Amino acid sequence: MKHIYICGPVTGRPLEEARQHFDTVEKNIHTAATDMSTCTSNPMRLCPPGTEWHQAMKICIRELVQLDGIALLQGWQHSKGAFLELKLAEELHIPVVYIEPPAGPDYLTSIFAVAPETLRYYNARLLQFQREGVEESLAGRRALVELVNRYLDPYGFEYISIEEGK
Repeated sequence: MKHIYICGPVTGRPLEEARQHFDTVEKNIHTAATDMSTCTSNPMRLCPPGTEWHQAMKICIRELVQLDGIALLQGWQHSKGAFLELKLAEELHIPVVYIEPPAGPDYLTSIFAVAPETLRYYNARLLQFQREGVEESLAGRRALVELVNRYLDPYGFEYISIEEGK
């Protein structure tokens, strides 16, 4: 069974809005999963209302490090907690799936600033298209489309492998 942690901004949002967002994403993952062996960990359910930020992070990080993948929501780059969870996942080689599309060029710019691996992916695709002789303006658009498609990775998380013993 693949166990996916949902990661996104909570602090600074109305609690009910954040809860509804996480719950909707969780339902979407379960609806769109290509196999029935995908389950989720929703941090809004892990921490009781009123939990202090540092305590919530301890609870969430304890959960995150046990799981097979992380589903990243829009706005993570503006959240100290989500940013910390993402960096920890990357350091521990926990696969990350961006399940909500970038929200315009400003969003991509902010992602590139805090997630250099995303910028490297974009630049690598752009370079590949240029090597293939694709016209420069078209190469940029194709690289952007591939980046967006990467962000729209299906909710099935098929490429996340499960380590033995989990």
